[in-house]
Amino acid sequence: MNPYRWAVAVCAWMALQAGAAPILPDTRGMNILFINIEDCNAAALGCYGNPICRTPNLDRLCASGIRFDAAYVQGIACNPSRTSFLTGLRPRTTGVLSNEDVMEDHLPVGTRTLPEVLKGAGFQLANVGKLFHGDYGRRRMALFDRLEHCARPPGWQGPSPILTFPPRRHADAVGPPPKDEKSQEYREWKRRHSDRYGDSGRDWEEEGDYRMAATAAALIRDYAKSGQRFFLSVAQSRPHTPLIAPKQFLDLYDPAKIPDPPAAPSSLKNFPYMRRATGRNPDIFVAGQPTPQQAREAIAAYYACLSMVDANIGLILDALDQTGLATNTIVVCLGDHGFHLGDHGFWSKYSMLEATHRAPLIIRVPGAPGNGRACRRLVEFVDLMPTLCELAGAAAPSNLEGISFVPLLVDPDRPWKSAVFISAGGSDRGDGVRTAQYRYLEFQKGEMRAALFDLERDPWETVNVVDDPAYAKARDEMAALLRAGWRAALPPGVPAPGAPPRAP
Repeated sequence: MNPYRWAVAVCAWMALQAGAAPILPDTRGMNILFINIEDCNAAALGCYGNPICRTPNLDRLCASGIRFDAAYVQGIACNPSRTSFLTGLRPRTTGVLSNEDVMEDHLPVGTRTLPEVLKGAGFQLANVGKLFHGDYGRRRMALFDRLEHCARPPGWQGPSPILTFPPRRHADAVGPPPKDEKSQEYREWKRRHSDRYGDSGRDWEEEGDYRMAATAAALIRDYAKSGQRFFLSVAQSRPHTPLIAPKQFLDLYDPAKIPDPPAAPSSLKNFPYMRRATGRNPDIFVAGQPTPQQAREAIAAYYACLSMVDANIGLILDALDQTGLATNTIVVCLGDHGFHLGDHGFWSKYSMLEATHRAPLIIRVPGAPGNGRACRRLVEFVDLMPTLCELAGAAAPSNLEGISFVPLLVDPDRPWKSAVFISAGGSDRGDGVRTAQYRYLEFQKGEMRAALFDLERDPWETVNVVDDPAYAKARDEMAALLRAGWRAALPPGVPAPGAPPRAP
């Protein structure tokens, strides 16, 4: 048994012998490791029960932490989702509803992000790879003490890279992008770059995600020597398209053994995204629907990307264990949103359906009573900001629109939120709410104005029952809940930020 798990077991045994109610240990001096994975479908992960995809390192993280089975993002793509969970504000408040919305042009005046709050609480800030979307958070990144594998803001004067890597022996088949990102040449390059799957043609050590993980491991070892309290954010760009990985990971999966995607377009009734279900997709299969063989090959490639990311995360977790920092470091591992893998004829994200809305979230707080268990309560990514502020002992901004779910780290089965929310920009601009039984969507644009899915009878959201008289009561209740908003879904006795406590 590794030292971390031994310490947790001893703490649990002592509490049991004393007959005391479980409590969270004092976390105010702990570090925070924040691993963010792009475009990660929770149901595709082995650690979430997928019988095909292999994720041994995430499996061990789940075994020593808490796996949140019903965690939901607030935006349908990277920019709105990341902006939301890094500010603790919802997309309608941030004004960031699509990838095209520049964060700094929309945020309410005075908005503070998670790194800014933690910096004020005395953390050393280090970032490896993508945190905010594109260059939208570059001004905020100037606060970081270390920046690796990402653009450095003008005037930033931090240390040189902690590691250097040899030139790649195998070039990307698509080549470098044109410099003018507004040109037709760049748009064509981006399509060719994104719309592919299979062998990357590189060794594992040549992959950018490997190098980011190796850099994070080196930073952890450096922090172990210095003793500085740190917030370290680490990115993994896969399984975002292109769905390419080294052959050693592709060889783990046989496309012939991959089942066909569920929720085939032929099964959809009164469906709000029917044009997409039968036509082109963003990012991959942009010219039209794949053949069944192509779909299986793409899913196998997606699993290969996940296994590569899992191996990279293993490097980081090993560094925590080997330095002894695992006993004093909170680990947060999440996907910035989900990803459709052929269900409904969809590929990539950009919907308010389950495959985009739900994302993986695993949290390990050393000594937390809930460690080793799964939490099936509804939680939202907008809750990450207040949760991490509470764990860090940092004063959270007073205008947050999420709540701390620290109580779930003690008792993952306690009553919690009754609903989670999502907002969409772009061509299907609208809002949605999900409860344990229903998903209800309203659209300002698009093919129809509303949709209702009974998730108990129809978990893959194939039949829109919004016009079914048998569901009139449920439709009206869900529509009222969407209008009432997130405050109406709070757990009993948990006040909204800035509000007095509610009666149980």
